[in-house]
Amino acid sequence: MTETPTHRWLEPRMAGAPPELAADILRLVDTTPGLDLSDPVAALAAAGLAGLEQVAEGTGERSAALRLLAADAALTYAFEAAAESGRSAELAEQVGLEGELGERLAREAGAPAGSPQAEGS
Repeated sequence: MTETPTHRWLEPRMAGAPPELAADILRLVDTTPGLDLSDPVAALAAAGLAGLEQVAEGTGERSAALRLLAADAALTYAFEAAAESGRSAELAEQVGLEGELGERLAREAGAPAGSPQAEGS
C-alpha cells in the first residue's frame, strides 16, 4: 500500500474487508484526480463522491455494484475519519445536499444547486 496519511489511515480498517472491495476502494483513492492524500477526510469523501458519479454515469451493469459498494465505503470511512478528528459537521455540510452531493444531483437534473427545482419544490 502506498505510504500516504490516507493509505495509512485506511490500512488497518480494511483488514477484514472482502479483498475485491478493499481493492476497489484503493482504486478509487488511487485514481481519483486531485485528491489531497495528506487529509484522509477530504480524500475519502472526494473518492467516494467520484465513485458515486461513476456509477450514476454508467449503464447499470451488474459490475457497477462493486463500485457502488466501494464508493459507499469510502464515504463511510470519510465520516469515520471526520468523527475521529472532530470534523463530522464540516464534512456533512461539505458533501450533503447543500454541498457537493447537492450540486452533483442538481447538475444531473439540469437545475442549479439551491434552486427550488433542485430541491424538489
